[in-house]
Amino acid sequence: MKRIKISLGIVLVLSLATGCSSKLAYNNLDWLAARWIDRQVSLDRDQRELVSDHVEAQQRWHCATQLDAYKVWLEEVRLDLLKDQLDRRRLVEHGEQLAVFASRLAEQSEPLLVDLAASFNDQQVEAVVLELDERIEKLRDEIASRSADQWAIDRVEGMERRLSRLMGPLNPRQRERLEQWAAELVATHPYQLTQRQYWRDRIVDALERRTERGFMAAEVQALLAPSSVWPEDYRQAIEHNRELTLDALEDLFGLIESRQRNRISARLARLENDVERLSCSGDAAPALLAGTGSG
Repeated sequence: MKRIKISLGIVLVLSLATGCSSKLAYNNLDWLAARWIDRQVSLDRDQRELVSDHVEAQQRWHCATQLDAYKVWLEEVRLDLLKDQLDRRRLVEHGEQLAVFASRLAEQSEPLLVDLAASFNDQQVEAVVLELDERIEKLRDEIASRSADQWAIDRVEGMERRLSRLMGPLNPRQRERLEQWAAELVATHPYQLTQRQYWRDRIVDALERRTERGFMAAEVQALLAPSSVWPEDYRQAIEHNRELTLDALEDLFGLIESRQRNRISARLARLENDVERLSCSGDAAPALLAGTGSG
């Protein structure tokens, strides 16, 4: 079955082109990853070094084996845009390629998560569980306090924010199409709450056996592919929303103005240029790993 939510993924990844810091972020990925994880659970010095070493190795792999494919993909998206060919079929194809990129990254991340979990002490495990519980409570409060109309407004504002960063302000017809899209989506928040609780309990159980590498590796692999345990009604709701989103994106690109097309093309060209400058060969990327330049 085709991966779910690839249409939204395309918007998110294309939005990377709106910033000037993609090269800076890539060059400092080991530090950024350690900092992000440290916000979830306090790491000691050895654990920070563990994260840094894993991410550096993954970065070398990524630079040597993946960036050329990214560059080709970005150019294909840009040409489809300029030729007014970002229709439903091409959006699906681009999204499927994006899903392949994401799957490869997730697979490379598995050893880090296994090693890091095995290094956790009891206090760190408690911190992880507390963070999971807080996220569940936050979603539960949001579901209880927001009406269906408010969820629709939030969806419109969120999608408009992402698209505007990419293409500039939306025109009235595009905004109207977004409002129609948001009103037609099936609510999935109750399912999400159930899934968060399921994964909270499963993660807690896994962390109790965190030093068993084979078991932990299987649990991490499952965690990185959560759709494998979705109930059928949740899967159907997600698929329904995906179809509506593809329709909406096709219509939005059909309503695109010259200024918007030019802006997206320029962003994609800049990101493609960043990827070109990051390209490397062999098993080393000294300039990449040492660099601190901005885009």
